[in-house]
Amino acid sequence: MRFNRRWHYGLGLSALLIVLGVQGRQQWQQQRWADTLGITASALPSDRLVTLADWQRRLEPRRFTPSQQQQLQPLLIRLQRLGIAVELEAEPHDRYAGLWLPSQRQIRLNPRLLRSPTALLHSLSHESVHVAQSCRSNFLWGYSPVPLGLPTTPAARQRVDQSSLYQNYPGDRRVEYEAHTYAQQPEQVVQILNETCPES
Repeated sequence: MRFNRRWHYGLGLSALLIVLGVQGRQQWQQQRWADTLGITASALPSDRLVTLADWQRRLEPRRFTPSQQQQLQPLLIRLQRLGIAVELEAEPHDRYAGLWLPSQRQIRLNPRLLRSPTALLHSLSHESVHVAQSCRSNFLWGYSPVPLGLPTTPAARQRVDQSSLYQNYPGDRRVEYEAHTYAQQPEQVVQILNETCPES
């Protein structure tokens, strides 16, 4: 009996150390990626955009087409139900189009996307794939996205592999292959979120 208790204690301690090691590595990867992108630790002033009307207001005089509205609305609703904030950063820049911050449950979008409703929709879809990837394992929620095993296209893989942005990417490139593959398929992204992420 005493041996069994020691064995169970040792097994439990080993499992805890493995989990802490995985989470520590993921936090290190996130910080390294944040440093690469020039993301500051302090929260930037931003505009939280929840509804389709919020986005239409910010896009003036540009507008989403009726088809784009039908694609965006379910995606925004799904993100809202998951407790994910979508925010427009304060100032345009050239570092990235969008960013998923799992520890803050927040998607940040670059204001330069307001020049193109199509680019904005694609970037939000891309970051929403990363949201789904972060839902893959509940006990790792708040840490790095993991690949979902989704089919990816050669064009998406080539885009990631040839992009200077991802040359120093510390994580698994398959998460970017998936996000780039489905960036132009918002309806499919909603389905992926439905299948992968339980509502909070």
